[in-house]
Amino acid sequence: MIRPFLIVLAFCFVFISKNASAVDPGLNWKTIESEHLYVHYAEGDKQIAERAAAIAEVAHLRLSSELNWQPVEKTHIVISDETDQPNGFASPIYFNHTVLFLAPPSSINTLEDFDDWLSTLIIHEYTHIIHLDKSASSPEYLRNIFGRFFLLFPNVFQPAWVTEGLATYKETDVERGIGRGQSAMFDSMMREELVEGLQPISHVNLPVSTWPAGTTRYLYGVYFVSFLVEKYGEEKLHQWVDNYSENLLPFFINTNAEKTFDKDMEVLWQEYIEWLTDRFQPKIDEIEANGLNAGVKISEHAYRTDSVRAIETADGNEIYYVRNNGYKRASLIRIDSAGKSEDLIELNGDAVIDVHSDAGIILTQNEFCNNYTVYKDLYIYDKEINEIRRLTECGRYLYASWHPDGKSIFAVNHDKAKFELHRLDDKGQVQEILWKANDGQIIGQIDVSPDGNNIVASLWRKQGGWNIEEFSNDEKKWNKITTGTSIAAYPQYSADGNIIFSREHSGVYNLYRYLKNVDSGGNGTIEKITNVIGGAFQSSQAEEKGAIYYVGYSAEGYAIYKLNDSSGNVVSAVAASTIEEDYLQPVDYKSTVQQQSDYSALSNMYPRWWFPSLLFSEQRSEFGLTTTGADALGIHNYSLTATYDFKLDKPAGQISYAYADRLYLSAVKLNEITVDTNDDLNRISDRSIISVVTALPDNYLQHQTNLLFSAVYDKTADDELAAGAVPFDDFEDHLLGVAWLYNSADLNPLSISLNDGMNLRLVAEDSDALGSDFTGQTYTLDWKQYIRVGREDVIALRFFQGWGSDQPRPFKLGGEGSNDDAVSIFFGANTQPVFNARNYALRGYKEGLVELRGRRAQILSGEWRFPLNRIEQGIMAPPIGIMQWFGTVFAETGSAYQDSPETYYSSAGLELIADLNVFYGLTLRTRAGYAHGFDEDIGDDVFYLRIGSSF
Repeated sequence: MIRPFLIVLAFCFVFISKNASAVDPGLNWKTIESEHLYVHYAEGDKQIAERAAAIAEVAHLRLSSELNWQPVEKTHIVISDETDQPNGFASPIYFNHTVLFLAPPSSINTLEDFDDWLSTLIIHEYTHIIHLDKSASSPEYLRNIFGRFFLLFPNVFQPAWVTEGLATYKETDVERGIGRGQSAMFDSMMREELVEGLQPISHVNLPVSTWPAGTTRYLYGVYFVSFLVEKYGEEKLHQWVDNYSENLLPFFINTNAEKTFDKDMEVLWQEYIEWLTDRFQPKIDEIEANGLNAGVKISEHAYRTDSVRAIETADGNEIYYVRNNGYKRASLIRIDSAGKSEDLIELNGDAVIDVHSDAGIILTQNEFCNNYTVYKDLYIYDKEINEIRRLTECGRYLYASWHPDGKSIFAVNHDKAKFELHRLDDKGQVQEILWKANDGQIIGQIDVSPDGNNIVASLWRKQGGWNIEEFSNDEKKWNKITTGTSIAAYPQYSADGNIIFSREHSGVYNLYRYLKNVDSGGNGTIEKITNVIGGAFQSSQAEEKGAIYYVGYSAEGYAIYKLNDSSGNVVSAVAASTIEEDYLQPVDYKSTVQQQSDYSALSNMYPRWWFPSLLFSEQRSEFGLTTTGADALGIHNYSLTATYDFKLDKPAGQISYAYADRLYLSAVKLNEITVDTNDDLNRISDRSIISVVTALPDNYLQHQTNLLFSAVYDKTADDELAAGAVPFDDFEDHLLGVAWLYNSADLNPLSISLNDGMNLRLVAEDSDALGSDFTGQTYTLDWKQYIRVGREDVIALRFFQGWGSDQPRPFKLGGEGSNDDAVSIFFGANTQPVFNARNYALRGYKEGLVELRGRRAQILSGEWRFPLNRIEQGIMAPPIGIMQWFGTVFAETGSAYQDSPETYYSSAGLELIADLNVFYGLTLRTRAGYAHGFDEDIGDDVFYLRIGSSF
């Protein structure tokens, strides 16, 4: 009963629900209510919550009409300010809810096309709410019986490009110039996809890691929906959604396409490929006809490599940039004047740098502020000791630039979607607030002029969009460089005081230069520098008429390029823009003052679904109900199962509760049976288990620690005996434990394995304090080290030492790893429990051997993990795909003993590992292996198939 239940529960919790705590439970949370919504927010954010409610009510009316669905219950909206990254998510599990992060986009990251960021975000997420909640026919009927059981949401069970494509299409308004479906960035990305070769549906269906990685579902999805509307009409699109909402059996993608369009998805996708070619090839031809003018790639890898800075030295130009190639953590890279590249230090993702020849490198990067918030802070790179030093704590500084004297720092500050421009000293202390935004203004990237008198920035203004403006430090006001709604970003001063920036024009981002004071009236001129197919973005020029280094986009992702700056590179020159378009006009949402109340978790965490829990055998006939639930903030989570065995005439059940990531409680009552040699019932035992775990995490992006305290009460007693059965004494296995966990290992998008770090467990457990039948103490050390060799190869090492005093529960070695629990099945992870863990794999030896049992144990393992092929292809019926293959050669030795090891049992073998994707979203790490145990007496030759990693 318990294991199938856990598998279903894991599927529900992890694959479908994104209800993990996205908020700080220590904040004082409030709630306002409107006709269709509950909006939850931290104290002080009431005005934002009221505006979100007004926008969401309008979105509800529009989208419920367009998608022909009215949710039964009100939707929960959570306003979160726990990150500086623009994002949000939505889920229909338990209840319709969405979490909206307040931070708006401040750079060109595919989200930059909006007239009102909160409006664009809400429309996208609310599309998910209506779409995923929608059901008809059998699913709708069964929801009236079982409630919001996760299998009764048909639209959840399809490739992510379908759900994200529809939501991105709904966020897009071509006439108003908003949304990714009409953005120059998405156009640029799809042009590069066309040049490289458009992806088949067998690839796009999967959660791919190769570029464009997570954006693939949005990019191919929104254009596919646009294709459907253009070729078949809006009504057919909504019919496609309606038909799929009737599916009781999930993943019938082809059947739905044939029902709606009389064509399967393969045929539709081929039509889509032709549509994409017809749409984007003419622009490629036009760009090429005008003469390509692009730099030469100088970074070894692409992916998310960006943030380039060039400085002039006595020996020539030095180049610094942030490499993020998908294989390892982001790194600060230096290219010296001779062209030699050097890795300086690892950084966190999304790091942005600025370089001063004397003061060094200032950078902003994400880091945990507390265990629930990740904000950007200021750091200094100290090249003398090759370390970075944190200047601010929870400062929320997105971008920073040195003053020419190297003693002051100018930085963009963000808090609750409000922006400021600060001047700080070189210790990170605020000296002056230069400017405060109002009316929703957003500051993007900044740079300080060579004379220190001005700051140039990318600035977003309502009804004006993104433009380049220059701030006078003396006058404390902005002066426009560009106007109009063509997005301009990433401004950088050149050595002569002119400004190089990126700007979209005719659907392409290119580099432009603003030449100051070219006539007697002080007017400037803008000249176009590059002419590329993908895009040219943030740039840097160290010396007048020297090379321009810039971040460029291709089908491989973002990389660093070098463009020699000469007059021949000037493609065109035009007067500074004064165009005033009128299509970027935000909707005027009328927010009203709402009555707020204290947030109540109890008001929304009651059970909303149930499902039968069944277990039948010759001796058992168990029937019951199971349910799970959580509150809208994801702070309180619980599961409950209650059953009754009609053959045994006894109840059983389990209940568990988790408070955020701090407290875990569970209680289980089991009826355990034993049978005699005739398979007749011999004994019924009553087993009760109560466990409590508290956690004190201390998180950083590159390493995490956790201090755990645990208490377990586990008692088994005879409940009913057959005639002649010998009574057993009550058995008690109580335990107190404390554990310290440390992890610095990293798993990158293109990695085959954990790498570049360690995983360490130190556990101490006591069996005496609570009166257990086992006695003494047990101490375990489990150390795993992952060493990346080259780009993908990994040397994985493990040392385990278990040490028991007196008569504790013994250690048992053997087997290939019993990774058959729910989490392992769905994620391919090794989920060795922290407490009371006594069973450890030793490949090449069977489980249960007396020679591999003792109160103490040691294991030493070594593996060489090497890549074979990254495939990322799948089929639709059944929905299964292969993400990648890699191999492992291993050797290990172990011993279990009472006092000191007498014999070590060694083995070696090899494994072929495949990451299999099922249901378009879940990855199973599957191992097919051979192990040879070298011991002549108990060693074995074993062929095995396992789900989950070895360690």
